[in-house]
Amino acid sequence: MTVSKVDRRSRGEMIRVLVVDDEADIRELLDLTLARMGLSADCAGTVAEAKAFLERENYKLCLTDMRLPDGDGLDIVRLIGAQYGQTPVAVITAFGSADNAVAALKAGAFDYLAKPVALDQLRTLIKSALNVPKVGELQESTSAASATAGQLIGESPAILYVREMIGKLARSQAPVYISGESGSGKELAARLVHSQGARHAAPFVPVNCGAIPENLMESEFFGYRKGAFTGAESDREGFFQAANGGTLFLDEVADLPLAMQVKLLRAIQEKKVRQVGSTSEETVDVRIISATHRKLKECVDAQTFRQDLYYRLNVIELKMPSLRERLEDVPLLVEAVLKRICGAQPPKLIPEAMQALCSYTYPGNVRELENILERATALCLDEQVMLDDLQLAAEPTVEGEVEREGETLDDHMNRIEKQVILDALAKTGFNRTAAARLLGVTFRSLRYRIERLGIEE
Repeated sequence: MTVSKVDRRSRGEMIRVLVVDDEADIRELLDLTLARMGLSADCAGTVAEAKAFLERENYKLCLTDMRLPDGDGLDIVRLIGAQYGQTPVAVITAFGSADNAVAALKAGAFDYLAKPVALDQLRTLIKSALNVPKVGELQESTSAASATAGQLIGESPAILYVREMIGKLARSQAPVYISGESGSGKELAARLVHSQGARHAAPFVPVNCGAIPENLMESEFFGYRKGAFTGAESDREGFFQAANGGTLFLDEVADLPLAMQVKLLRAIQEKKVRQVGSTSEETVDVRIISATHRKLKECVDAQTFRQDLYYRLNVIELKMPSLRERLEDVPLLVEAVLKRICGAQPPKLIPEAMQALCSYTYPGNVRELENILERATALCLDEQVMLDDLQLAAEPTVEGEVEREGETLDDHMNRIEKQVILDALAKTGFNRTAAARLLGVTFRSLRYRIERLGIEE
């Protein structure tokens, strides 16, 4: 068993790191780098030795190779996740072994490094890992955030699960893919993952991928050098450089053209970008969070989105529930939105108005609820919101649909059937068995109808 060369007399006062690698030269390189950063290292060459160290000492970080004589790095990741949850783990993978990196991140690794290890990337990773907040701190900040207007407000099981996931994701550097309908709070969730994690003091850069002209994609993402093209009168940083050390949020990522997807994949894998007009690459340290209201897997099947990029972005998925899946949160949301719009003394909703809001289907989710309340407060009299002030009748009753004249009988019946099933699923927390019982049909029949009508859980 190899022991760090750091003077044992000072070890008790230093932050301790566990290094696990079967190659002596790699252990020595990591040990020396950590020592120069003022950190104390214990070095193990096998899974068994690592377990022995973990039983005796408390570590602030673990760096482990993927391939070990008596197991692999995933064994270390899972062990620490199960028994030493306060310790972030980073894995070291063979160069170009993307599958191993993704597997480690899904197993709970904080981040990964590719061999040969670049010392600048190693130092950046170590600094980020040591800034990861503890579980108790996450719970405290999550609770405080949820009580603030404009945050993830609600006490439904769906929103409690999202808060729990955000707390876990904040302790990792793994790429996160946030799915959900428009207006369900995908960017808000991304901001919370960033603000509760190790990168909270660094920039959060949101990018709407569907709003950038295709011919400007590369220069906007990676920047450009003076003279690279007509109009490039000075050097300019791109989104990756602006987000360096922090988080890059790619909203509506499914709208990226295929040519840009290739360049984005390389930047994520290599952690390097090349400005337009430059002959050299520069290292960037960016966490990627992506989102889209479209079904990204269907885009892959339709060959409009690269499968390899899909698997790099979708390491961990966070699904944002629609508002109709958590209608019990509507009163709390109404209260928070009204305070934000009107201040400390907002108008009151009559019971019929609140009941109508609690039974509405919200095709536009929380964003639509905000619009409804802003309109209602502008129309109401005597500081009281009446049912007519909400103007709900003009809103579509099925997601993404507005009733049209000349609708065929089949379309009309499918629309009604879809809404009835959605209502039943919402009431049962999307439990298909309970929803089938509520509707008086068999489970198999309900499953067939869900698939036929294209209902998304």
